[in-house]
Amino acid sequence: MQWKIRVGTLGICVLLWVPHSVAEPNAQDAQLCEMGARHMIEVAQQSLRSAQSRPERIEKRRKLVEDWQRRLDKGEDACAVYADIQKAATTF
Repeated sequence: MQWKIRVGTLGICVLLWVPHSVAEPNAQDAQLCEMGARHMIEVAQQSLRSAQSRPERIEKRRKLVEDWQRRLDKGEDACAVYADIQKAATTF
């Protein structure tokens, strides 16, 4: 399961970073960030059901997923949320 998260993360990261690595996000970038963030939230939610993880790790992930979802629902910058997901993905 971890390899799926890492492969998905890498692919989305490359798609978002390469064409616009320096520029401010435009409407299309924001849409891509939101799609990427929502996809990564779905993947993370699936990992919450894994019986192989320790309960304390599952709880930590659950809190992160809830926070990311809440931030998107409130209308926070999707690229900022996506960046935070990327940072957290390296600790999963």
